[in-house]
Amino acid sequence: MSRRIPLVAGIVFAVLFTVALLMVPTLPGTDQPASAVVSHLRDHADALRVQALLLTLGFLALAIVLAYARSRLDGPAGYAFTIGSALIIAEFSVELWFTGGLALHAASLDPVVARTVADLALMFGPILTVADVIVAVPIVLGAKAGRFPRWLGVLAAVFAFEQFVETVTIIGAPGAFISPGGPMNMFLGGALFIVFFLALGVSAARLPDPAPA
Repeated sequence: MSRRIPLVAGIVFAVLFTVALLMVPTLPGTDQPASAVVSHLRDHADALRVQALLLTLGFLALAIVLAYARSRLDGPAGYAFTIGSALIIAEFSVELWFTGGLALHAASLDPVVARTVADLALMFGPILTVADVIVAVPIVLGAKAGRFPRWLGVLAAVFAFEQFVETVTIIGAPGAFISPGGPMNMFLGGALFIVFFLALGVSAARLPDPAPA
């Protein structure tokens, strides 16, 4: 039964995150005027709050997957994985403070304030990339040491490389594919994020219980 827990948690995480991310269009990019941000928030205020709820519940499932994966790591790799895991959940939480907070009084938002806060939220994706790399690299090392299946190590390597390249979105030009919160963050990186952690839960469920540390 204990081996099924990370599998179920991985599936729940993937479903909640996928539904949450698809139910609301992304925030207007940094090249869009403040009026576009206000219109977006007014049109999707209720959905943004539901999205925040689904993602928050998804954190619970994600934490279970991360905990099971952490139990198979030790030494510096294990410590790095712990730090990266905490950063991922913390950064997601802060981003939801901004988008969820804006949705509370969307009808009375000042456009300049809305654009400023939305820009803070859009920088979440570019900064999250580093936390993802910190989590993925220990899985690569763990797979090399036989603690995880080889296929997961390959996927982790691809995820780590893509996320490292994606750090370029920190300085990406407004309106470009690599702009902060743009397509590279939301569609390419977002899809890999969900696939990787789903795969991590699946692999953890198929491995024997680790020896007590």
